[in-house]
Amino acid sequence: MKIYDYREITVTQITQEAEVSRKTFYRHFRDKDEVLKHLFDSLYKECVSTIKDNDLHHYWDVVQCFFDFWESHAKILNLMKQSNLLPQLFEESYERSFEVFRSVKSADLSEQYKAELPYLLAYSLGGMNSMLIKWIENGMSIPSSTLISCLREGFSSEML
Repeated sequence: MKIYDYREITVTQITQEAEVSRKTFYRHFRDKDEVLKHLFDSLYKECVSTIKDNDLHHYWDVVQCFFDFWESHAKILNLMKQSNLLPQLFEESYERSFEVFRSVKSADLSEQYKAELPYLLAYSLGGMNSMLIKWIENGMSIPSSTLISCLREGFSSEML
């Protein structure tokens, strides 16, 4: 994807670059979209694992961890942006958010707010993903810690 737009990439190119046969490719994946889904899945598993490993229990700590994670994967994000794949990447985040909420808060709290939780998570993730897109568009020139600090100040100020 550094050279070609995702839509232009063929399975043949992937197998040649990976130095595997087409037969091996098709033994593991149905098509190139499945490879992409596997990449997204791996990234989100790593992100969720980072949140869990850090034993985070507060919203802003999770937001900071989320942005730190993507900051460390800036090259992948830029390739996704270049090929207009960020919306597909973000589709995965909503499903993962329930797992994160249960680990950060509790399964009991997840159950208590079962009806409201989909909306709360959609709102939160929508903002985070929009902010992430804007950050990518601006070259990720602001460190994630500064970005989240500004966000926190904005929410606690009279500006809102």
